[in-house]
Amino acid sequence: MGIWSRFIGRKGESRSQPTSWDLLGTFGLPTLTGQMVSPAVVEGNAAAFAAITVISEAVGSLPLVIYKRDGDGVRQAETSHPVARLFAEAPNDLQTPAELVTMMMANCLMHGAAYAEIVRDGNGRPTALWPIHPGQIAIERILGTRRVRYQVSDEVGSRRLLPGEIFTIRDRFDDPFTPRSRLDRAREALGGAVATERFAASIWRNGARLSGVVQHPEQIGPEAAKTLRESLQALYGGSENAGRIAVIEEGSTWKEISSSPVDAELSEARRLAVLEVARIFNVPAPLLNELTNANYSNVVELRRQFAAGTIQPWLVRWEQAIMRDLFSEAGRRSHEAEFDMDLLVRADFLQRLQGYRIGREVGLYSANELRRFENLNPRDDAEANAYLSPLNMQREQKGEMKDDA
Repeated sequence: MGIWSRFIGRKGESRSQPTSWDLLGTFGLPTLTGQMVSPAVVEGNAAAFAAITVISEAVGSLPLVIYKRDGDGVRQAETSHPVARLFAEAPNDLQTPAELVTMMMANCLMHGAAYAEIVRDGNGRPTALWPIHPGQIAIERILGTRRVRYQVSDEVGSRRLLPGEIFTIRDRFDDPFTPRSRLDRAREALGGAVATERFAASIWRNGARLSGVVQHPEQIGPEAAKTLRESLQALYGGSENAGRIAVIEEGSTWKEISSSPVDAELSEARRLAVLEVARIFNVPAPLLNELTNANYSNVVELRRQFAAGTIQPWLVRWEQAIMRDLFSEAGRRSHEAEFDMDLLVRADFLQRLQGYRIGREVGLYSANELRRFENLNPRDDAEANAYLSPLNMQREQKGEMKDDA
């Protein structure tokens, strides 16, 4: 595409028609519950907000490592690489790497895609990433081709950007050109969760709740009723009077009022709404503080499931998008991008020591490598970088004992 075509457009180009999700992000769409569902409304639900937060903050907390491969398949971390510096130091003048990744991950969960404009130097190396809100960008598809470009309208101004100038993270699309979020796909379930919360709020706002009533065999009049109520409240109301013995005169009786079956069903409905949100975002329910059937054993296992089943697929998307958008063709052949999940799957101290001992004894790790895992300074003795091997092991090829040397 020539420079003039890039700025003034090309005949035969068409912009994709607004989708239901475009309308959903702007106005919200009605559901069978009568609730309008939009990203802002859904994020106002505590369970949905927790799910979006736990995923985006988990991804944002993991360090990105850029490896350089040599001809023998050995990888070396390259901390001076421009992409490594973007995700380790600062992606732009206003954000830290964790803030950028967390923001883009949350936008992707709510809107189906997240975007950032790539700023490059004269040699084509990326020097900054500036996030763009999904509502400020539209995908334009060039008619008769499989190429796209992006129409951006933000605080900088209106402009068109080519795919090489945009860093994109996508949720599952129905086709390569149309963003669609899981909020749109599951809006009926989310509408039910929103309706349940609003129903509970309505009860608190409009309902009347009595702890009990005093029944008198005769009509005593408003003044006597007021005096009796105030005296009972003064004597037995409040936490400091809890457990005191009541004496009620003139044949009056006390009748306690318990929760109604409607209240009990509402509590169950709110719990089920949390489970629906957990299913939509593929987050184990205990991570959303739904602890009905939780215990220590299954919570530990569910955290592993969260790492492997929820976070790992998103990390693959991030790693592949980084390689696609931020590396040249030659860079993709010589480098790899990988998030270090050690912080997410890190076991407790005793389990780590047991694993370290096995790894040290079979020759998998040196002493300094194990110290680095625990963020300890390296030893400077000669044996610190040596590897051990069991003396009773045989060579597989010959079936004979190893030499002591």
